[in-house]
Amino acid sequence: MTDTNKKITNNIRSLREERGLKQKFVAQQLGISANYYSQIENGHRNPQIQHILKLRQIFGVSLDEIFFKDKIANR
Repeated sequence: MTDTNKKITNNIRSLREERGLKQKFVAQQLGISANYYSQIENGHRNPQIQHILKLRQIFGVSLDEIFFKDKIANR
């Protein structure tokens, strides 16, 4: 996994946890299995673009926050 992918998956996990959402709930909203979603968060699978777009809606954030959360927070 590249450093960029690791940052994205860490951001996705962080955004989910900050909102108190369970992996199973997010997976259901994405239309994928909880196991598949867990693999995304753990960096074993890359999230597909349709998943990222849907995560933006689920978490109520911009794409910038999914991709660059740490950089935005440090401004």
